[in-house]
Amino acid sequence: MQQENTQEEYWETLLCKLGALLVIFSGVRFLFLCGNYKMFASEPPWHIFKAFVVGIRFDLATIAIFNLPVWGFWSLPFKLRSWKFFNAIATGWFLVANFLALLVNIIDAKYFSFTFKRMSGEIFGESVLLTEDPSIYVHMLVEYWYIVLGGLILIYALFLVAFKFNLTNKTDKIEKRDFTYSFISIMLLIVCVRGGLQRKPLKPVDANIYAPSMRMACLVNNSAFNIFHTSKRANLPRYDYFADGDNRLSKISSRHEPGKFCDICRDFQGKNVFVIILESFSAEYIGALDREFKELPITTFTPFLDSLIEKSYIFDGFANGTVSIDGLTSMMLSIPPLLDTSYIISAYGENAVNSLASILKKDGYKTLFFYGGKSNSCNFGSLTSKAQFDKCYCQYDYDGPASDISGWGVYDEEFFQFVARRVNKTKKPFLSVLFSLSSHHPFLYPQRLHGKFPKGNEKLQELIAYTDYSLQKFFETAERMDWYKDTLFVLVADHTACPQQKYYQNTLGGYSIPIIFFDPNGKLIGKSTEVAQQIDIMPSILDLVGSKHNYFSFGSSLFDPKAPRFAISYKNGIYQLITKDFVCKFDGRDVVGLYQRSDFLLGNNLAKDPKFFVEKENLRDFTKAFLQHYGKSIKNNAMIVAD
Repeated sequence: MQQENTQEEYWETLLCKLGALLVIFSGVRFLFLCGNYKMFASEPPWHIFKAFVVGIRFDLATIAIFNLPVWGFWSLPFKLRSWKFFNAIATGWFLVANFLALLVNIIDAKYFSFTFKRMSGEIFGESVLLTEDPSIYVHMLVEYWYIVLGGLILIYALFLVAFKFNLTNKTDKIEKRDFTYSFISIMLLIVCVRGGLQRKPLKPVDANIYAPSMRMACLVNNSAFNIFHTSKRANLPRYDYFADGDNRLSKISSRHEPGKFCDICRDFQGKNVFVIILESFSAEYIGALDREFKELPITTFTPFLDSLIEKSYIFDGFANGTVSIDGLTSMMLSIPPLLDTSYIISAYGENAVNSLASILKKDGYKTLFFYGGKSNSCNFGSLTSKAQFDKCYCQYDYDGPASDISGWGVYDEEFFQFVARRVNKTKKPFLSVLFSLSSHHPFLYPQRLHGKFPKGNEKLQELIAYTDYSLQKFFETAERMDWYKDTLFVLVADHTACPQQKYYQNTLGGYSIPIIFFDPNGKLIGKSTEVAQQIDIMPSILDLVGSKHNYFSFGSSLFDPKAPRFAISYKNGIYQLITKDFVCKFDGRDVVGLYQRSDFLLGNNLAKDPKFFVEKENLRDFTKAFLQHYGKSIKNNAMIVAD
């Protein structure tokens, strides 16, 4: 039987209990560092140390928020706190609440390397983590055993803290100083919940302010803290920067009308459209695109795609998001992911929208979507239904040679061949969208091909090479089919992944992807230096094939010389605008980062440099205008344009 504490010992024990919990949260931050060490390899040790010190503030806020009821209960200067029944309930809360807070941080220690953002409130919706086949988790547990081991140690430590520090005490006599201790404890609780004594409570976005560098913000933040705050952001914030009619707002328009086509469009009107979305195909892994920033003497992982690029028209491409569903939403609906959760599972997911498929259907196109995994994997089923595709094919529709259909899905080589056969039976003209699968965790491909592809520092690179091989086989088959010569191909990545080189580890190169337009007849060849983004895919295709209908799009045709060229994204409370010459980071209030594009590593922040005042103001106003238009369109459910 545990011995009850005296009054002094009681408060010392409570302080030790909370202090030990803080140490555990610092431990999970170390686990996060271990799981993403390549991202921070170029940072000086002082930056990492400072991130841990600053991170204490976010951990204290997390502890106070998740332990608010029990911290308050244990601070009461009354006999009630000594009752074992109530203490048992308080201990249960302490254990469960902190277990959940630790668990999401432990998971994020590796999950972050796939999304490049701290876990947010979207886990309460149809999160990718909750919708995939259980077998994938087995692979992850084995592959990332060190994260699992570290997590188990931290959880064990939590149990020790929960039961080792006994908070029952002799309260037969309540002294005046006990009220003083209670007051101090409650005041400390309030300060910690607010994250300090500053005017406004601490928010996840503040990690960008206190971190020693923008890249270190994710190390400073706490996943549980991030989830708590973003789960409350069910609605878009109010973007009331400018009054209606302000000239700055007039520069942003999402209404697109037919008849304003580029000169080259006459060659593609009425053509079939085949969009190939390549899972995790960062520009870094494509030899033809990684010439300027190459640091590592590695062999290209995409020899076929490299050869195709030489015969295609390519752009300076950027993803709008960091996960597959956001990439698909950007390309099919032309809606960028500027919320804390994916648009399709947000409070606005039921808004009326047009899509690449719905517009082309009006033009007489048959619309098909192909994915070798489960029908609603990554919420693809929800999105393609929203986009009004005529037919969606998944692993259960596959009828080709034996392949892996029990785990993650059908291997790319076999599924791509299945797609070619199905498309060959489809009425023309058609829109076909193929989303590749194999270059995704758990990174599996046929045993018979093991040893055929180059290996890099990451398993993903070997799978990139396998998907490139599968792509080559697909084109070899397609070339023999009647529809091939009459088809416009668009190849684009959904997002980047596993960056190896410094340029691709920052928020500029970290969004760099291929955007490739390929015409088998050779009428579309060249390279544009203009910035392109995923939300430009839909209007560009509709422009090229000569769609006869009005539509709504946050992007603009890449073949429209008058359209503004930029790429926008959102992560960890920061909006990033990329133009041909600058990278601008906006926190919703002001510009917190301004860099020249020639500063590839984003090392020189010009936000406070008076020489760049005009550029800063222009980029800030453009970002504000875009966000205001974006927020108004979504909140008012005004994303349909009548013919």
